[in-house]
Amino acid sequence: MKPRTPRASRFLRRSPISSLSLLSAVVFLGGTAARVLPARNQPLAQPLSLTLGDAVRLALKQNPQHIISTILLGESERDRQAARAALLPQAGISASQLIENYNLQTVQRLEQATPSGRFQALQGKAGFSQSLLDFGAIRRYQIGREELNGTRARETVTREDVTNAVVAQYLLALNAFATRDAARSRVLLAQRLYEQAAHQQTTGVGVRIDTVRANVELQNERQRLIDAETLTHTTSYVLMELLELPRDREIQLADRLEFFNLPSFDPPAMIEQALARRPEMKAATSEQRVAALARLAAGEQSLPRLIFSGDVGADGSVPSQMIHMYTFGFALDIPIYTGGRIQAEREKATLEEKRIAEEKREIESRIVREVRSALDEIEAARQAVTVANLGLDLANEEVAQAERRFTAGVTTNIEVITAQDELARASDNHIQALYRFNQSRANVAHALGEIESTYAK
Repeated sequence: MKPRTPRASRFLRRSPISSLSLLSAVVFLGGTAARVLPARNQPLAQPLSLTLGDAVRLALKQNPQHIISTILLGESERDRQAARAALLPQAGISASQLIENYNLQTVQRLEQATPSGRFQALQGKAGFSQSLLDFGAIRRYQIGREELNGTRARETVTREDVTNAVVAQYLLALNAFATRDAARSRVLLAQRLYEQAAHQQTTGVGVRIDTVRANVELQNERQRLIDAETLTHTTSYVLMELLELPRDREIQLADRLEFFNLPSFDPPAMIEQALARRPEMKAATSEQRVAALARLAAGEQSLPRLIFSGDVGADGSVPSQMIHMYTFGFALDIPIYTGGRIQAEREKATLEEKRIAEEKREIESRIVREVRSALDEIEAARQAVTVANLGLDLANEEVAQAERRFTAGVTTNIEVITAQDELARASDNHIQALYRFNQSRANVAHALGEIESTYAK
């Protein structure tokens, strides 16, 4: 099982590598974040230093998708309250004043129209009602309550998705900065080897072909550095978009790609944990319950409905002559024939229940696959980091030996150039191994439904 820590950055612990490896492979981001140049005469905004946990918390606060899901949760809560209100007593007051003029010919058999009036009527009353037996209202309340649970689960799904997107992009940005820093160190190495070849040519120890070859390698490394610099900018822009930052605000990443030990995993236990914790499963379960309640509600439309209601008040032509009045009664509604509507709605609800059950089975299969894949990926990533560490150490040793041989005049700098290429490949492999390891760790947390609790605390 995963270790629990209060902050996401605790999952980025230090890996034992050599000083040369640290120079060429590990990105240290204290002031090396990609910078967006402001317009002329505009003040430079203070860079916003963000750890991975800071980025996740900021996204959950500002991301539009999460804000929308929170609004939908509030709407679902209001719907539940409205459905509950139908089961509670209803009361209200009313007052009216009427002035009427009648034609007696319409109520008496007179030969000609005869006006009668004008008459004034004053009335004030307080009315009330209470549902005594209404299965439809009961089911609507139960459905509203279960829909609220489903909306909560979907809001958690959104939080997990937003967190997953931010973590993935943050790690991509770390990968870009690590690649950029490694490219910088290789440019410095290529520059030093080129100057060494040029010096040996000047002193007559070396030949021009060695200088040209070293210069070609230097330009190749500079080109790789240009591409790496561009990648740091583009990945930072996407992260800033996810965080909804102002357009004139820079970011500075405070974490770095590192390796850390993880405990062994128990796949069957983790699959069961994921099925119990994943918000997608909780949302599907709520939808299944809503469908079952809707099926019951459709069938119960043929049952009687009993309501008690009444009102009390006063009635008269003038205020001084108003008298007390009241009305009490029961209303019983029994559907006899609905033209097949109830049967059709019941069959439709049954089909909906079956559809949701199949969707739930599909979600369950996807979760099982995601957990198994994440566990396989993180195990492979752990092994890849070990191999990459060894490869990087050997590549550094190869460059050092080739440089000594070239300095001693034992060989041309072909061996040095070849060793430089091998170092570049080993450095890239090391960075990619660290990136895959950290991304695989995030994939495991997401598969278990714990990525927010892992990285946002």
